[in-house]
Amino acid sequence: MKHTSKHTSLTAALCLLLSAGLAAAAPFEVLRSRESPEHAQLILAPREGSRTATLVVAFQSGRFDEAGSHGLTRLTQHAMLEANRRGSYDDLVRDLFGAGASLELVTGLRQSAFILEAHHRDFDRLAQRLLGMVLDAKLDASKLEHAIERTAQDPGLTDMHDFLEARLASALSTDVRYAAPPPRFPSSVQSLTERHVAIHLSSAFNPRNATVIAAGSFDAPALRRVVARYRGGVASPVARLTPKLPTKTQLPAMSDVNVLAYPIHITQPEEAAALRVVGPLLQHRMERRFRNMGVGYAQEAAPLLTPWMDALVLTLPANDPSALDLGPFLLQEVAAVREGRVTPEEFAASHGSALARFRLEDPRPRAVALQLASSIQTPAWYSPEVEASLAALSAEAFSRRVQPWLSEDRLVHLLFTPYPTPRPAARPRPHGGGRR
Repeated sequence: MKHTSKHTSLTAALCLLLSAGLAAAAPFEVLRSRESPEHAQLILAPREGSRTATLVVAFQSGRFDEAGSHGLTRLTQHAMLEANRRGSYDDLVRDLFGAGASLELVTGLRQSAFILEAHHRDFDRLAQRLLGMVLDAKLDASKLEHAIERTAQDPGLTDMHDFLEARLASALSTDVRYAAPPPRFPSSVQSLTERHVAIHLSSAFNPRNATVIAAGSFDAPALRRVVARYRGGVASPVARLTPKLPTKTQLPAMSDVNVLAYPIHITQPEEAAALRVVGPLLQHRMERRFRNMGVGYAQEAAPLLTPWMDALVLTLPANDPSALDLGPFLLQEVAAVREGRVTPEEFAASHGSALARFRLEDPRPRAVALQLASSIQTPAWYSPEVEASLAALSAEAFSRRVQPWLSEDRLVHLLFTPYPTPRPAARPRPHGGGRR
């Protein structure tokens, strides 16, 4: 198969870096390559001097792809470990335990992953063992019953850790597959058969649909050789949503939660830098306003990076005895940032916080690997250029970037509420911190 000159040049550059000793890569360095379109994508973030390393093997498949067979993705992940002719689960567990390493399964809406963390002295052999099992899985039907039993006992089977992503997806797409929930009862996986697992395994969990991410201290050339052994499968790309905006939806819930989301498409380091700052800035304003009002708790403003869409998301769980809609107060804070009504002190504090967090996270393999896994579709999110852009970001440049992002015509507003009918609009309060 013929490759473009761009792909060839990137691969050649990576080979040179590997042969030169990839462990000496600079801070924030991320190297991306793909042996061919049939191989897994490889994303490497070596960090010299780290005592540990993290491996993430991510597949662009999740509950969205289960076709009503709830729990199938989680079961297939278990089968790749526990009912796989390519490796012994008991041997893997003993090896992990002996090394003090951990292996975690993550099952999401449109992405699922295996996460290995180990000391650098054990990482390379454990990574090789795991990659052989998950990139070349061969179902062993005689052991599938054990995998089903273990899956039914797995708390992660019924856990909807990506609740917010799923609700946003349902609100923004008419495709009912985005509403696919985890199974309500663990026993539901017992109705799934060998045929269900075999089809899901071959169609979704193959090298062509995989991304292998490694961060920390590891043998990069060896890892690249291991990944290059496995190829094949049918591509199942994740289409990015183009939502109809603006939109506002009420959803039934036990208590009030306002969710504001502003879809953002990050293509440049300067945009990634601004998005890293606007979250802390808005969160600080939310905390100051709603805690002073005594109606909110656990406010949050942060980027949400997903395979199907990226967005800035603000959440406000609220407890207001007056039962007034607090959404207008939240929108006032967004409007203040959009219109540039931010003091130099506010910007400096948020900018400093974002830069410090980015620099503190880069030496931590797990933090880097998880950021790279969440931003597979958004490569501009993490790089040395992002750190440089973040360090150089001025208040004026920040304001120019965020103004169009926070436009009223780009808003997604979800109101989780026990009051399904329209309620009185919120009235500004003197101590609420209005215009600044």
